[in-house]
Amino acid sequence: MLPVFRPLADRAVLTVWSGLCTSTIGEDLFRVASVWLAVEVAGNMAGLVTGVQYVAMLVAGLFGGVLFDRWRPDRAMIGSRAWSAAFALLPVAGFYFSGLSITLLMISSVGLASLRMVFSPALQSTIPTLVRDRDAQQAINGLFDATYRIARLLGPMVAALLHIFLPVIHFLTATALGFLVSGWALYAARERLIGGQSDPVRMRPGWRGAWEALTAGFRLMLSEPSMGAILIVNAILNGPWMVALSLAIALIVTEYRPTFLGFGGLAAYALVMGAYGVGDVSGNIVAASVRFRRPMSTMFLGYVVMGTGFSILALVVWLLPPDRLLPAMMVGALLAGLGGPFFFVPMITRMQTVFHGHDIARVFRLRLVVMAAAMMVASLVATWFFDLMGAVATQLGCGLLILATGIAGYFLCRRIEGREAAGASLPRPAVGE
Repeated sequence: MLPVFRPLADRAVLTVWSGLCTSTIGEDLFRVASVWLAVEVAGNMAGLVTGVQYVAMLVAGLFGGVLFDRWRPDRAMIGSRAWSAAFALLPVAGFYFSGLSITLLMISSVGLASLRMVFSPALQSTIPTLVRDRDAQQAINGLFDATYRIARLLGPMVAALLHIFLPVIHFLTATALGFLVSGWALYAARERLIGGQSDPVRMRPGWRGAWEALTAGFRLMLSEPSMGAILIVNAILNGPWMVALSLAIALIVTEYRPTFLGFGGLAAYALVMGAYGVGDVSGNIVAASVRFRRPMSTMFLGYVVMGTGFSILALVVWLLPPDRLLPAMMVGALLAGLGGPFFFVPMITRMQTVFHGHDIARVFRLRLVVMAAAMMVASLVATWFFDLMGAVATQLGCGLLILATGIAGYFLCRRIEGREAAGASLPRPAVGE
């Protein structure tokens, strides 16, 4: 059995993972259905449904610690799953009682995005209590991360299949059921999830306690500057990553119309995205199964590979004829997808060993806040770059930015890890010396 799948032999891990699978697939169903329904009821205003999610994540992430840090992680996760089901069902209720509206879809999207800021940090803080061995932590981080990546890849396919049997509005019902199943799974494994965190965080009363909760993640990152810098770099680079993957590729396919073996148009776009997904999942399996001797520098090698892949994807558009373009774009996308997990899986595992207990949730929540801000700014700036330089040059710029960050981070982390290794090899003085 591959190391990434070994944690599933533990019944508690299998239970939590099974619930996570149902909720992640449900969230992707919601993403597909909410955009489709928003287009039907509001036309060009459909983009508001996606845009408000970034704002909700920012607000919930910045101020959520004041409330959420007082909760036990298991209660935060189970409660967020129950409320997520309620928000997912809100447009369904509106559809039958008052008619579907863009307002209901926006409220539902805001609710789910905000609750994601409750669930994800709490989940990260419980992994060290769910599996205490370092190798098992890396494997389960890879397994959970692969679940999100596979769901993102399969979500549109599941939606296409369900459309045969269900009206689109009931994709949201399926989403709610997925959240409820996930909540039940977490409840069934709650004894393992609690571990040593049975007591909530004690905070000072009044404004002083609120301010400490608001700044806790920032102060923790300052206390561990190397780990904090890695988390912030990862969060910021989600901006150019999102532009390169979600926006630029679609525009390139639309503008240059690559074809291969009769595939073109939407099918060509699906093949490029599918190649990225294959690389993404393959890289995840390897990154979760190997114990890296120099994890920090290996993380940035992942960005070197990702940036190279995105850059190749752009360059082939200028260098190759249309009949050879699609396979070359798929190779670039495959390479880009391969690099991502080599940064994320070691980063999360290291974060869970550097920080402990509720501090993991605080730090991870701040990372999500910075990530949401970066993606919101990048989506706005990208429109200007697309008009100024075109989709291909913007794609190349994003790839080169990620590549340059990877190269600089690699050499810097090699120096840091070299100093740490040299310090560890020095003989310790004997007692009395």
